[in-house]
Amino acid sequence: MPSPLKAALDLGSNTFRLLLAQSDEFGQGPTQRQVWQRLPRIAEGLEPGGVFQAEPLKRAWADLNYFQEIIVERAPARILAGATMAFRLAADGPALLSQLEKNFGWRVVLLSGRQEASLAAQGVLSGLSPIPPEGLIFDIGGRSTEFIRTQGRTLGALESLPLGVVSLTAQHIHHDPPTPEEIQSLKATIAQGLEPLRAALGAMGPDLTLVGTAGTVTTVAAMLLGLTDYDSDLVNNRVFEKATIEELFERLASLSLTRRQLTPGLHPRRADVILAGLLEVLGVMSFFEASRLVVSDNSLLEGLWLVANDRARIE
Repeated sequence: MPSPLKAALDLGSNTFRLLLAQSDEFGQGPTQRQVWQRLPRIAEGLEPGGVFQAEPLKRAWADLNYFQEIIVERAPARILAGATMAFRLAADGPALLSQLEKNFGWRVVLLSGRQEASLAAQGVLSGLSPIPPEGLIFDIGGRSTEFIRTQGRTLGALESLPLGVVSLTAQHIHHDPPTPEEIQSLKATIAQGLEPLRAALGAMGPDLTLVGTAGTVTTVAAMLLGLTDYDSDLVNNRVFEKATIEELFERLASLSLTRRQLTPGLHPRRADVILAGLLEVLGVMSFFEASRLVVSDNSLLEGLWLVANDRARIE
C-alpha cells in the first residue's frame, strides 16, 4: 500500500522547490511525485553576516505563500523544509526560518554544508541508475557547491565550497555579453576555489563516475536536449560529453542576455547566471579529469523527502 503523502521543500539561495510524493513498501525513492519550482533569488545582494535585501525577501515570501497554498490543499502527513547557504550567511536567516515555522507550521531545518552534501547525495542515489562503483556527486547552488564521494551506495568524504552561480556572476560578470577578461577571471576563480578538494576528498581512481545535480546541471541537460518543456524522466541519468558542454558555453557566451533568454531549456531567470554555471560544470570536469558527466534530476529535495519518510537522517 502507498504511504501517506509527504512534503519536502528545498530553500536554496537561488531556487525554492517543493516536492509532494508517496512511497511504496519496497521503493527507496518517491512515487506519484509532483514538483513545483520558483526562483526568488533570496541571496541576491546578500553579504556574509548581512541581512536579506527587501526585494528578494518579498519575492521569497510570495513564493513561500504559493507553496503553502498547495500544501494546505494537498494536506501531506508530514512537511520538512531544509534551508541552505543563504540562510547560513544571513544574520536574519535563523529568524526568518523561525517565522516560517510559526506562520506555516512546517518543520524547518537550517542545514550545515556537510548535512546539505549528505542529503543531496542520498537524494541522487535514490534515483541514479546504474549506481557507479566509484562516484563523485556535485551539487551546484546559488552560493555554494557540495561534493560527495561515493562507493556504491555508501557515502564517503564530502565537502561544501563557497562557489555558486549567483555569487560568481555578481563577482565577475559586469558586461552583456561578458568580456573575454571576465570569462578568464571567472575560470581562474573557479579553478582556485576547487583546490581545497584535493585534501578534502583524496585521490580519485581512474574509473570515477562524475554525477552532477541541481538546477544548473539539469538546465544544461535541458538545453542540450532542446527541451521546451522540462521533463525529469528525459534528464535523469543522461550522459553528456565535455566537448558538447564546451560547445554550448561558447555559443551562449557570445549572446546578449536577451538572446540567451530565448534558448530552449533555459528558464529566463537563469539566463544571467548560466554562463557561470556552465564554467563551473566544466571546471569541475577538468578538475576531476572527467570527459563525461552523468546528470541526476534527484538532489537535496529528494534527500529531504527521504528524511520526511524516515528513510534518511539529518546528521
